[in-house]
Amino acid sequence: MTLGSTTLDEQMMRRCIELASTARSKGNTAVGALVVVDGQIVSDAEEQPSTGSSRFEHVEILAVIRASEKLGRQQIPEATLYTTAEPCFLCAYAIREARIGRVVIGSPTQHIGAATSQYPILLATDIAPWGAPPAVVHDVMKKECDEVKRKHAR
Repeated sequence: MTLGSTTLDEQMMRRCIELASTARSKGNTAVGALVVVDGQIVSDAEEQPSTGSSRFEHVEILAVIRASEKLGRQQIPEATLYTTAEPCFLCAYAIREARIGRVVIGSPTQHIGAATSQYPILLATDIAPWGAPPAVVHDVMKKECDEVKRKHAR
């Protein structure tokens, strides 16, 4: 779908980048995520401080939980999850459990990326309880996603 001169994926990734920038401005890791259904944002999240039990509240998990609560169901196969950074293994579990149908990634995550590492559980087809993996789109606005991460690292 094209909106003016940008695609829906680019429009949604821009929103994720805004969320990542907000997280960065608060001193948190610069990651933002959205869950979208039928072109509409159902939920969004920015990375939170990593303390205590919140170290498990990654943005993708928060976005999936919020979307599930808003839609009133645990599985949302018609949804697309957008994220500035490739989901880690923990987040991939949440995405697969929710049966998210599509994942759009801005920038890869070395070593623990659930799609590009040596353990691509986001794409695994041999985990029977999860069914088919989501369609995954890589490198949407990668340059901009990398830039927001670099600003955080300084």
